[in-house]
Amino acid sequence: MTPTFFPHQALDLVGAIEASLPSTAAIKGRQRLLFLRDQAISAGVQVLIVLWHDQEWTLLAIQPPADVVIGDARELIPNLLRNPEALQQMWQRAGQGNHMQWLMLTRSVTTQH
Repeated sequence: MTPTFFPHQALDLVGAIEASLPSTAAIKGRQRLLFLRDQAISAGVQVLIVLWHDQEWTLLAIQPPADVVIGDARELIPNLLRNPEALQQMWQRAGQGNHMQWLMLTRSVTTQH
């Protein structure tokens, strides 16, 4: 099950293309989601929207190692795809209502002989 990844800016379009006026709950939910996204970005992390085929979704905040510079969160997608177990866990958590997830990337320690 491979999800579709969207840049965090896609959240700015939510509501802009709806045919009818959103409910008060939808407006509050969107404002909360935008707040969480902006808070994560201000903390220096990369943010992606992950959408699975069953319409489950996750707002994924990815914190790379301190010495790694990432210009665009989409650069991290190949790394995410190489870890199907982590994607499976995200999908399961999203199904349980946990739509905001934080992923800390670390470097593996290598030893020289």
